[in-house]
Amino acid sequence: MLPGVTVVQGGHCESSAIMNALRYEGYDVEECMVTGGGGALAFFFQEGTFPFLGGRNDDMKERFFAAAKIEWHRGNPDEKDLGWAEIEGLLRRGVPVMIRNDMRYMTYRYRGKRGPGYASFGGHYVALFGVDYDKGLAYVSDTEYPGLQTVTLDNLKRARSSKTKSFPPRGEFYWAEKPATGFRIDMDALARESVKTVVGNYRATAKDATESAGKNGDRVLVGLEGMERYPAALAGLESWSDKAFLLPAVLEYMAGNIENHGTGGASFRTLYRSFLARATSEGRHPELAKLIPLIDRSIASWHELSGEFRVAATAIKGMKATQRVAVYARFAAIAEELYKNEKAFYTSLESIAKAEGNNG
Repeated sequence: MLPGVTVVQGGHCESSAIMNALRYEGYDVEECMVTGGGGALAFFFQEGTFPFLGGRNDDMKERFFAAAKIEWHRGNPDEKDLGWAEIEGLLRRGVPVMIRNDMRYMTYRYRGKRGPGYASFGGHYVALFGVDYDKGLAYVSDTEYPGLQTVTLDNLKRARSSKTKSFPPRGEFYWAEKPATGFRIDMDALARESVKTVVGNYRATAKDATESAGKNGDRVLVGLEGMERYPAALAGLESWSDKAFLLPAVLEYMAGNIENHGTGGASFRTLYRSFLARATSEGRHPELAKLIPLIDRSIASWHELSGEFRVAATAIKGMKATQRVAVYARFAAIAEELYKNEKAFYTSLESIAKAEGNNG
């Protein structure tokens, strides 16, 4: 058990796991520096019975560690023990470990029981700080939870080896080395890399999607191009989510993907706003200040859309098909405004990237 652990609550699972692990090792870091420096801001939507909406890129950690100049390593899990011997060795030398898992097995999230099948999601991360073999427990930090949480070693193993079709975890784990004396993360470098990365994320198309995207034949929408097509997708919601009895749960899930499921709020836009504010306040990138009112408009649109999903989730049961079509048209109208706000933000960001010679 690592001594003296202090957990800082966060908005997103992986960035908060990285933050808590790095802070324990002595780095001066906030969560927005991880998401911002990693250029997390993006758009990904996969249609299906329970559609998945993501607001961040797949390579946030790689980009953050590179921009922050922090030495890190990825483990090599094997079939026998999922790399557990290596993980135990890291804990013994005082190093927290970031662990990817299927969140339905993290039982503290579901009143001590395993979550339902539809809650399966293998792209969840925690930071591991200790193990009690006598009690069969692992101690982890996890996003919004204060203090360390406990999960049985059996459930942690199941979480890491889950065969879920929703982004299978494949036993992934990684860690960072402790900082050298006097080391400090360079916010200027983080800001430069962030602008370049986010511009690239917005330029991405469906062919750039990774992980399990589209393997089940479900259509994916990616980047600014995907956001432009998102309103039409919402207007035709029942063409790709056609089980009417599930619609209340589907709409609540769609709202959660925007606000609650480890996004930091408004599909990562709230976290990125915090990064812009910090980068601006340090004085090296005053040009980023003009992005803040633009991202505020986008944040408002995301909140409006998720709010509309939640209103509909409670009202849609018992509606006739024609009434549901009108509800979907309302979704599409809000998403149209959302796209306009996101495009304005991107256009301004791209101009900054070109001025800095980061236009690719």
